[in-house]
Amino acid sequence: MESLHSNNQIVRRDIEQVYRGLFLECFTSFEKMLEQLFLGLLVDPGLTHSYSNINPRVTFKSYVVARDVVFGGRNYIDWLPFNWTENRAKVFFTGGLPFTSLSATSKNILKEIGYIRNAIAHSSHHSKKVFINKVLGNTPLPPRERKVPSYLRSIFRSYPQQTRYENYIIELAQVARQLCN
Repeated sequence: MESLHSNNQIVRRDIEQVYRGLFLECFTSFEKMLEQLFLGLLVDPGLTHSYSNINPRVTFKSYVVARDVVFGGRNYIDWLPFNWTENRAKVFFTGGLPFTSLSATSKNILKEIGYIRNAIAHSSHHSKKVFINKVLGNTPLPPRERKVPSYLRSIFRSYPQQTRYENYIIELAQVARQLCN
């Protein structure tokens, strides 16, 4: 896509839409992973995991029943912000493990990713203000890069070259590994 943009085959608006869509898709996939891991550990507590002390307080023989109980009759529940998952895990798992095992750094990454997601999904004055305050902070950036899609496209590091989008996706994958190992 960057190559197409560089060759003037697509306009900036189009490539920014691609970044928005990719970011939202990754965010949604991460939420789905949280749900599947959570329910999976309730249905099959013997799933391979490096935490030998994962103890569901209750187990289920069916994903459907586990989902119904965890969701409390609702059609969906929010897994992010991550503290919602942690709080839910404390109810269903002794010590909330593995969901309470994330480092403060990983939790902060998830918060930042949530702020970006909200700025994309809601595009409200409030969500943009939170993005500026919580994600950008005092980071010196050109005016164009202070908007979410341009920020995601901007260079995070030059060698090996990596965009901020790529960095966030790598961070999400690392958090997923921490939870699933």
